[in-house]
Amino acid sequence: MNNIICRTVNLPPRVNAVTVIDESGDFNIYINARLSEDERQRAFRHELRHIKMRHFYKIGKNVNECEKEAKTE
Repeated sequence: MNNIICRTVNLPPRVNAVTVIDESGDFNIYINARLSEDERQRAFRHELRHIKMRHFYKIGKNVNECEKEAKTE
């Protein structure tokens, strides 16, 4: 698996977290600093599920479907 780098940054209020693959193939998870510690941990686990489910490599897959699959809590 590629490296996973996590950062806490200010994101828009409606965005809990986002994952971006960089030019090296590493996964960069950005967690919204406005969230509580529990919410940040939940958002991190959600982003990890996207990575484990390989959603970033499923061309043409519906984003809403990917979000539903990654949501377990």
